[in-house]
Amino acid sequence: MTDDILDRARTLSGYDDVSRIRQAQDHGWVLGLAPGTPRTLLDLGCGTGALLEAALDRWPDAARAVGIDGSGHRVREAGVRLAGRAELLTGDLLSLPALDDRFDVAFMTSVLHWLHPDEDRAFAWIAAHLAPGGAFVLTTHHPATDGAGLGGEDVVAVDALRSLGVPGDLSGVVPMGVRARSAKDVRALLERHFTIEESHERTAPVRAADARQYRDFHAATFGTYFSRLLPDDRQTEFFDAVGRAAAARTAEHGEVYRITVRAWRAVRRPR
Repeated sequence: MTDDILDRARTLSGYDDVSRIRQAQDHGWVLGLAPGTPRTLLDLGCGTGALLEAALDRWPDAARAVGIDGSGHRVREAGVRLAGRAELLTGDLLSLPALDDRFDVAFMTSVLHWLHPDEDRAFAWIAAHLAPGGAFVLTTHHPATDGAGLGGEDVVAVDALRSLGVPGDLSGVVPMGVRARSAKDVRALLERHFTIEESHERTAPVRAADARQYRDFHAATFGTYFSRLLPDDRQTEFFDAVGRAAAARTAEHGEVYRITVRAWRAVRRPR
């Protein structure tokens, strides 16, 4: 397992191949929370454009669709997928430009933990860009955590590091269990700018067919976030260890881990 995995991680490429392990499972759920028949759509953290594609298939009369993502590689993949059906921008979700439109629905799925601890900055921007009657629909992840705040993908990274003879305390990164925040904390952040109309949660097991598939999922989803805890010449070794750790967890528990996913629909607070 030593092909081009490090290049995959550095570019976040190949995400479409593995997104069904987690993120793609929520698309129908998310679209079902949109208000009415939206004419203007915004997807923040649009990735390779899969959610926007599903939205445009559901609402073919939409007048405008915009997707923004921090990965130029993913934006290029989205451009191929959407073939001119949406405006696609590469940009940091914490320093977004003012847009000349307001949107009936703004989506943000499987993204919020990457904005920690500055989520409020993104929420203020989104609230300012919702049309009257528009809604913000997002999903958040809430893994069970241990006393050190480790949960979700943290546990796989810890197993991988320890198997390589490296301390697994994740010193040097903010654990995903911390980044994700609790549902209570997310609610408090949202309520600074929005009124929450609906909130639903479900438990989601994370599974992969084999070690290689999980290795690829980790690289395309988390990039070099955890692997950078090792020297450059050991990073490929880390991804292989992640795959083995996930396979071992699956053999023991029937899944790698499970998380709680919460979907929210919120509208802008009256000023």
